[in-house]
Amino acid sequence: MTVVYFSKMEKKSLNNLKFKLNYSLKDLTTIKIGGPAQFFTKIKNKEELIMAIKWAKAKKITWLVIGAGSNLIPNDNGFNGLVIKNEIKDFRVKGFFVFVGAGNDLLKFIITVNKLGLGGMEKMAGIPGTVGGAIRGSAGAYGQEIKDHLKRVKVYDGNRVYWLTKKQCRFSYRESIFKKNKDWIILGAEFKLRPQLAKELSQISKVIIRQRQEKYPPDLLCPGSFFKNIILAEIKPMTLRKKTIARVPTEKIKYGKVAAGYFLEAVGAKGMRVGGIKVADYHGNLIYNFADGQSADILELAKILKTQVKRKFGLDLEEEVQYL
Repeated sequence: MTVVYFSKMEKKSLNNLKFKLNYSLKDLTTIKIGGPAQFFTKIKNKEELIMAIKWAKAKKITWLVIGAGSNLIPNDNGFNGLVIKNEIKDFRVKGFFVFVGAGNDLLKFIITVNKLGLGGMEKMAGIPGTVGGAIRGSAGAYGQEIKDHLKRVKVYDGNRVYWLTKKQCRFSYRESIFKKNKDWIILGAEFKLRPQLAKELSQISKVIIRQRQEKYPPDLLCPGSFFKNIILAEIKPMTLRKKTIARVPTEKIKYGKVAAGYFLEAVGAKGMRVGGIKVADYHGNLIYNFADGQSADILELAKILKTQVKRKFGLDLEEEVQYL
């Protein structure tokens, strides 16, 4: 792996941030796919982040900030620019208020607040990724959402650092203002959690982790759920909404949503494969890399699945993953 060399002046201005050349994106993603990033660096605080972004802008280099890479599908050709891995891991507690850096692992964060007897996050245990990634993607599971107890988010928008309230984040199902403003980087967030017995919280999380591991074994090379679930209230026109509700068994409707896996399995998705990428035999919305798959394989398989669901149900599936 090649280290990029800078002038003494550049090193001083960058505070000795280490940049690497042609860094394999396979090493940054849970699906283990992708070519090399032209430049790569890790940052530990907002000052380093700002330095790295300013350097990229000065050099007129495209840049991207990532978390754990759990929902990224990088291109086989790599990324022509700078990839910055957010490893801001601040953590402070004051009463029921918790400030957490965006680079903290979500599961470790949940386990920590569980032990502190602070509830509100326990059902999201097992969702892969970082706290920042979960906020950006408005993550949730089992009726609990990352936004539920969120008070505000600390952001760098390329010019300044400031706070956004939960309302200003414009959360909706798997959407946020950060997806619409891709240059806005989450530095950290403040939550107000509720008191609950630590033992109860830990037990809830343990049960959910076991359930998730049955579906997503730790050694499975996948990005988690591939497609977003279908929100019935958002189906348009109304005639299609009514038709869909009539076709879906009542027990398949939970929290006003129908799992994308239901529609995928109805079109025979389970076990389908393209190249080294396959849909799990036991779950229609679990796509994984089983034999040195390529991003081209994923794109082709996703296209086939979306086309078949559209043809049978008239619905447009939308990826939960992010193509890079």
